[in-house]
Amino acid sequence: MDNNDKLTGLYLFDDFISVASKQLGNADAASLYVLVSLDFSKFKYINRVYSYSAGDKLIVDLARAITDEKECVVACRPYSDHIIGLFCFEKGEWETKKERLKKLQEDFCKSHKSQYPKTSVHLNIGVYIVEDITEPVTSIIDKANIARRSVKGNYSVPYAVYTQKLQILKEAESRLIPIFEKAIENDEILVYMQPKISVKKGGIRGAEALTRLIDEDGKIVPPDIFIPVLENSGKVLDLDWYVMKYVFKKIKEWQDEGRSIVPVSINLSKLHFYHDSLVVDIIREFEQYGISTDYVEFEVTESVFFEEADLIIDKIEKLRQYGFKISVDDFGAGYSSLNLIGILPVDIIKLDKGFIKNSLNNRKGMEIIKGLIRILNEIEMDIVCEGIETKDEERIVYEFGCDSMQGFLYDKPIPIDNFEDKYILRAVI
Repeated sequence: MDNNDKLTGLYLFDDFISVASKQLGNADAASLYVLVSLDFSKFKYINRVYSYSAGDKLIVDLARAITDEKECVVACRPYSDHIIGLFCFEKGEWETKKERLKKLQEDFCKSHKSQYPKTSVHLNIGVYIVEDITEPVTSIIDKANIARRSVKGNYSVPYAVYTQKLQILKEAESRLIPIFEKAIENDEILVYMQPKISVKKGGIRGAEALTRLIDEDGKIVPPDIFIPVLENSGKVLDLDWYVMKYVFKKIKEWQDEGRSIVPVSINLSKLHFYHDSLVVDIIREFEQYGISTDYVEFEVTESVFFEEADLIIDKIEKLRQYGFKISVDDFGAGYSSLNLIGILPVDIIKLDKGFIKNSLNNRKGMEIIKGLIRILNEIEMDIVCEGIETKDEERIVYEFGCDSMQGFLYDKPIPIDNFEDKYILRAVI
């Protein structure tokens, strides 16, 4: 076992398997083993901007940070920027010790921020808690890797612990990708619309375009299953473009038929912003339809701005200059929202449904959301409150100063034909 990794000095993969297997084989009843899998978000971007030697330094620093933890019994670098470490704790310690992973994320990224100012240094961390010490080490590693991949690009989550649901998502990937590709080819993606309601006017003021996928048995696949699969595979780009073209075409139909038209929002995945031609491609597609930018809104999630903010903001500014409105979805789901308000070149803030529900449960939370809505109104941001399900929720946020709402109180996402029959013929804008 003298042939260690030349860059980090860690064990090579096969040697790691051997050492880890012996550790687990000799485990006593008081020990709890945890496998931690780590890599960097957008590591290729770091290499491209700062050079491969700078990237190598990050890898070495991460390897040192892992092995400096006294509970780490063995670690290795399987490839590139990927580090895995086997940790041993006393049973009952994990609930308190797991906070160290969050601290590792925060401390490591903070200490390297000044060295890499053009990008956000961020770790993807996956964890597997070993319940059966006879489980093969390769299986343990696979499960930690599934957890790690589940949080790739999600800057609001410090780490993920493997669960059976993550395994189901992983297994769904091999099944759903062919279904999705066939649906795209045959024009069988279902586009749904969910209305945005003006409480003051008592009618619709916009809609969000959403999608549904049908499996081989004719059943609808829930979005929380197929969207993560498409994001992990990069296929979500194809889905977004499908929806974009569909919405442009549908607005053109409404226009030609002389119907009342409401603005429709289209989701853009963060993956789009790594394509230099994004803005040109969107404008080129849009100009084929002869419709107004007043009817199109692009939604990006709050977490997008935790990555290469300058790169993303530049493209968003160009889309706004052309005339499109931009909204931030899931605002409040992350932990740096207030820092974003002053720098984001956006028009609309959509307050996350979880944020609203949690805030309305107590006096302090209600004061926070009341103050946030007041601030957003003062800086002339449009606001949409998501996830409104009761008249009490509607009343409270309306009294706080939010008129536009979206949620099951008004309607769930519905097929486009139903949406047209229900709303477009009697739209109030």
